Amino acid sequence: MEQSDKPIQIIAVAITVPLRRLFEYRMPAAYPISPEPGMRVSVPFGKSTKIGFIDAVINKTDTNTTRTDTTETQPEIELSQLKEINSILDETPLINPSLINLYRWMHQYYHAPCGEIWQTMLPTALIKGKAEKYTRSSRWIITQEGIVALESDKIAKSAVKQRLILEQLIKTSEGIQHDQISDYDIAYSRLKTLAGKKWIAREYTQQSSIDVESICNLPSSIQLNQQQQQAIHAVELSLKQYQTFLLFGVTASGKTEVYLRLIQKVLEQQNQALVLVPEIGLTPQTLKRFQQRFNTEIVLLHSGMSEQQRLQSWLKAKNGEAQIIIGTRSALFVPLKRPGIIIIDEEHDQSFRQQQGFRYSARDVAMVRANIEKIPVLLGSASPSLESLMNVSKQKIIRLDLTEKAQTSASLDYHIIDLKNQPVNQGLSIPLISAIKKHLKQQGQILLFLNRRGYAPVLLCHQCGWSSHCQRCDIHFTYHHNNHYLQCHHCGSNRRAPEQCPQCQCKEMIPVGLGTERLQETVQQLFPDARIARIDRDTTRRKSAMQDFVTSVHAGQLDILIGTQMLAKGHHFPDVTLVGLVDMDGALYSADFRAPEYAAQLITQVSGRAGRADRKGEVLIQTHHADHPMLHQIIHSGYADFAQYALEERVETELPPSFFSAVFQAESPQLPHVKQFLTEVRQLLDRYSDLKVSLMGPAPAVYVKKAGKFRYQLFLQTASRNELHQLLKLTLVDIEKLKSANRVRWRLEMDPVGDS
Repeated sequence: MEQSDKPIQIIAVAITVPLRRLFEYRMPAAYPISPEPGMRVSVPFGKSTKIGFIDAVINKTDTNTTRTDTTETQPEIELSQLKEINSILDETPLINPSLINLYRWMHQYYHAPCGEIWQTMLPTALIKGKAEKYTRSSRWIITQEGIVALESDKIAKSAVKQRLILEQLIKTSEGIQHDQISDYDIAYSRLKTLAGKKWIAREYTQQSSIDVESICNLPSSIQLNQQQQQAIHAVELSLKQYQTFLLFGVTASGKTEVYLRLIQKVLEQQNQALVLVPEIGLTPQTLKRFQQRFNTEIVLLHSGMSEQQRLQSWLKAKNGEAQIIIGTRSALFVPLKRPGIIIIDEEHDQSFRQQQGFRYSARDVAMVRANIEKIPVLLGSASPSLESLMNVSKQKIIRLDLTEKAQTSASLDYHIIDLKNQPVNQGLSIPLISAIKKHLKQQGQILLFLNRRGYAPVLLCHQCGWSSHCQRCDIHFTYHHNNHYLQCHHCGSNRRAPEQCPQCQCKEMIPVGLGTERLQETVQQLFPDARIARIDRDTTRRKSAMQDFVTSVHAGQLDILIGTQMLAKGHHFPDVTLVGLVDMDGALYSADFRAPEYAAQLITQVSGRAGRADRKGEVLIQTHHADHPMLHQIIHSGYADFAQYALEERVETELPPSFFSAVFQAESPQLPHVKQFLTEVRQLLDRYSDLKVSLMGPAPAVYVKKAGKFRYQLFLQTASRNELHQLLKLTLVDIEKLKSANRVRWRLEMDPVGDS
């Protein structure tokens, strides 16, 4: 057959499969849409059809051959053998060139499969192939007939839910947005029933662009102190260029007010602000505070929203309709039409580290994105990560200090309670019980922190010693007393708790240890007149539950709060005067070398919930290790001194962040397969011994067995980040070709922060 020099368009496509390669396809002749990076395509893949993402467009001639991936070791194939795409799904790229550059950087730095990165960057609706378009916005309102029905008591007594919906709508003058009805626990079927009776109506509105010149920044009565003014001025000077700032402010020092003033200046320049918070539970209160200050479009982005809600918020940010975007980790990748600033609150929090799928640090990626966009990043925390403080010492980040509380002169008194030889009532020592009595009498609110949910960590047979055990994870089941069930907090498996011992049939089953559920029971017995709430993952499953708790605290409807670290993250509880850390021993000692850093951050954050208004705060820390040096350093010198000492220790011991690391982790139901794969990986890495990268392992993970799979790890560590990346580039292709790689599930994680 005669060859032709006519150019053929080839597109390199990323597909959501766990392979570090691109797949090449031919474009049909005279296709009406020109392919561009960032567009979605429908392509044949094996015997199925998949949605992929265009990575690159290549023009070739018929005489050329091509490869189906980006490596030089793959066999060349004839262009005629390439499959054609089915269709292009977008008329223009989904994301702008800045985000495409960010995608390429993440692929190079994290050595992750391209498809996994796209899956992280885009809303789920777009990943599934749904159209990139607005839907009509609508809201539900109560009609005059509905008001009459409610006031004249025409509603049947059995229609309790209908009455509650009407009462909610009459309280909400602007109605309830249709895409938010689940937040109010309202079923769509009941709305249709009420609409059929003409008691409520659904109003539709068209999406419209907001005139950025009409944005109104509402005045604030808060007077800034000198340190806040200096911090705002420093960041303001960099609003049109890249620079990362660390706002190191003690709790209640007014960091949020600094954020608000800077966002005001960004909006005045007709640009957008992206604000990241660590937990979904913080987004409603953050939204409320921002709405009180800015009369403009503010959208949320987090995993608690529906696919359609997330897509609409994403589109509003992309088109510039939303001026402020508030979200959790994944909101980092939202496209901005006029980017102005990125703010990361509680930057030390581990929630900013993705622990499933594509593993990345939102804090680190935010700095890269800001550099590409030429805008500043502001990291805020009362207990900054050692990584950020190390970057301050390297002059990569500018540190701004807030050492004074903004609106109060109240101080904190710390006391360590040594539990050794101390009588304890279900986890509560006599000094802590006495302190609770005192603060209740003074009408102060109390926060009791215990980072262990459930009733007890173990259910034990009193006669033979049998204990409840998760066979899939090789750890104890946690006992939940309220519903009398056992649950593994690693794999999620659960079952009814036995009424008698499966081994000896003894009926005396004893809960051993302390969880938040048991602590609540004890506190209720000791203080029967107190209004008590438990705040953990079990009590906040309902969408609006966390916000309901926060509202109750601010309204003075609760006396004692019992909870896990959900309570430690940025909440402002002005009436809390006593914080009790019930059990710090687990946080002080761990196999992870970062345990002292995490414990210090936890103590700093939890303690910061007390003494935030004009009333003096008190912090009691219960431990069997009262002489632990970190405790005394935090109490007497503060987090800054502890962090400086910890950084010096990391340098001496050649540990991150002074050194750079990566980890290969493999898992399989068959332990020999895991060991064989990681041993072969090490042999491949050992070929390049001239690169100064230390190898440790294969070794068991912290939790060797999880969800029925055995897990081992191989650590890489070096003083040279470049040599680490060079080693991975030289070996990853060969590692993927290993036969043993097909018998395990494996991943590579850069800058690992612990077992997951």
